[in-house]
Amino acid sequence: MIKVGILISYDYKYAFTCIKQIYDAVDELYLAIDENYKTWNGATIEIPESFFTSLKEFDYKRKVIIYKDNFYVPNLSTMENETRERELLAKRMGKGWICQIDADEYVYDFEILQKFLLQNKYISKIGKTYPITYTGNLITLFKKLNNGYLYIENNEQVSFVSNTPEYTKARNNLKSRYIKTNINIIHQSWAREETEILTKIKNWGHNTDFDVDEFFRFWQNINEENYIQFKNFHPLTASTWNELKYIEAKDIEEFIEKYAQKNPQRTPIYFSKTDKYKLILKDWLGKKSN
Repeated sequence: MIKVGILISYDYKYAFTCIKQIYDAVDELYLAIDENYKTWNGATIEIPESFFTSLKEFDYKRKVIIYKDNFYVPNLSTMENETRERELLAKRMGKGWICQIDADEYVYDFEILQKFLLQNKYISKIGKTYPITYTGNLITLFKKLNNGYLYIENNEQVSFVSNTPEYTKARNNLKSRYIKTNINIIHQSWAREETEILTKIKNWGHNTDFDVDEFFRFWQNINEENYIQFKNFHPLTASTWNELKYIEAKDIEEFIEKYAQKNPQRTPIYFSKTDKYKLILKDWLGKKSN
């Protein structure tokens, strides 16, 4: 089975854009929500009842599973709370191909990834013998301008699919072999209203890793006239964000459509039959020795 887990918090309103990209190509959709409506930093959020009503109306195939739990522990850092939530969610999701994305991450043309995972379904069954994590290309939206979006396209990789998710820091899994795919993941990230950005940077897992107020002011001052001059500006590792690009679009749906036309998802490389049989044999020998 292909199962997707989505973290729902203060950015819940982006979840429908996220779900629309993947709904028909997955078997189960898990939405993780703190039962006390707390962020990883302990702030209180509000998720209106209308969100759940709309979700129920949208979920015509009954794939959505709401998972509520206590994801905020006061004596843990925001990053530790994030990692803990992802671990709890992974355990709740069970076995299969486990994909975790955030509410503001959009994997367009998910059917390409679906086909790849189904072709390699045997790997999802031998996680203990061959634990792997697939990574995708993160396309970071940096700012919504009057007539379009600024974004960063620099082959930044993010872990998002695993056959044995045992997270050590956010979605990173040190016990797993990492395999890079060609799958693009559009991350709405910084392309929000100012009040949302302030909430985001004060409550996400990196809120103590850099001067968030200074970076917020930097973000405020970027516009159509000056964006091209900024190079290597990521707050943690400068070269990760090497430059800004621009696509004219009235909303996020149009941006996704235009970006997808320009950058169609490419099928990841399949394992050869020889590799497949080697893995199956390795798993069989491992079980026999036990």
